[in-house]
Amino acid sequence: MELKGKIYQFLRWIQNYTKTDMVYVAESSFWWLFGRIFSFLASFLILMTFAHFAPKEVYGAYQYIISMSAMLGLILLPGLDTALIRSVAKNKEKTFFVCEKEKLKFGIFSFFAFLAISVWYFFKKNFELALSFFIAGIFLIPLSIFSLYLAFWQGKKRFDLQNIYFAFHNFLAASILIFFIIFKPKVVFIVFGYFFGFAFSTFLFWFLTRKKIDPKTKEDREAISFGKHLTIMAIPGSISAQVDNVILWQFGGGLQVAIYAYALRVVERISELIPFSALALPKMAEKSLKRKEVKKSIFDKFLKLFLFSVPFTILYIGICPLFFKIFFPNYLESVIYSQALGLNLAFIPFSFLATAILAEGKKEELYVLNFFPQIFKIFLFFLLIPIFGIWGGVFSILISQILFSALSFYFFQKI
Repeated sequence: MELKGKIYQFLRWIQNYTKTDMVYVAESSFWWLFGRIFSFLASFLILMTFAHFAPKEVYGAYQYIISMSAMLGLILLPGLDTALIRSVAKNKEKTFFVCEKEKLKFGIFSFFAFLAISVWYFFKKNFELALSFFIAGIFLIPLSIFSLYLAFWQGKKRFDLQNIYFAFHNFLAASILIFFIIFKPKVVFIVFGYFFGFAFSTFLFWFLTRKKIDPKTKEDREAISFGKHLTIMAIPGSISAQVDNVILWQFGGGLQVAIYAYALRVVERISELIPFSALALPKMAEKSLKRKEVKKSIFDKFLKLFLFSVPFTILYIGICPLFFKIFFPNYLESVIYSQALGLNLAFIPFSFLATAILAEGKKEELYVLNFFPQIFKIFLFFLLIPIFGIWGGVFSILISQILFSALSFYFFQKI
């Protein structure tokens, strides 16, 4: 107890300089990092298993199917998850049930979209992809609904439960997927293992969470509308996050997709370990950025984040070759691309400003922020990937990140 008291005293002392609730940051960061580290390890084990037990072409096809599924998943209104965080933070827990019903309603349209693609590949006599997309269409609906539990606990600021559940659901799903990769390294079986594993594991923790919701609380009537707005805003970003694999599949084949995906996935998984924006959203939602002192405090924190992001970026670029040599020796071609993509890590502080704009509910600014950089990225993908291949994808991501950062800074200043 004495040690705990000294730690709290030290955090309060640091708070005088950071102007931030350091006890909240320390406690929340611990649990957020706990969940993300376990998620990173689960993803890392999946990548290692693919590298050692499945041909690159199989991983490329798997990545193509997952990318197509993620884009079609927009029909299931992923923006409701973010809207639910905001509602629960305002103690309107009953909104959870409303979000479930809305996702289920739109799930019908999602299934028919997958069915259409499945039928198209069936008539093209590509039975492997036909069956894979049919499987994805069945499982994506419950997976989207069950995943709402994460938004609920984030809105409650119960980062401990959120990330304990998150860690276990990721490891359980990863274990199921790894089993299929090792013993059935075929595209159809791996796709089934992925969707079944994640749907089953999220169901367990969705079930536990649902029993904790207070049905006596109010519904947030604006949540569905705001969630649909957020989904529309997310369309360019979601497409731009996946369409590069689809374009590269068409122009380079599964092998090129695999090399590119390994370079990008490692950077993405590492960036997920950084909790700044996720921890800040519930706190920012409680305050108004129109108050000068609040806005100044956020901007000061933004500047201080560069003291972390820049050295971290340099460190990643330096250790990247050794990292791939040890863990992914079959993907050494990915190293140079991953080092270039690692430059994105230096721009992490700008997402902190974007979170402030989201917390303030600035719809027009959010539309611009989510549409322009992502549409520009999609345009660059279609322009550069056919010409430069993998490098075209890398250049597109870096250029669009610069545009996103500049717009985030501009709109934050306007608040």
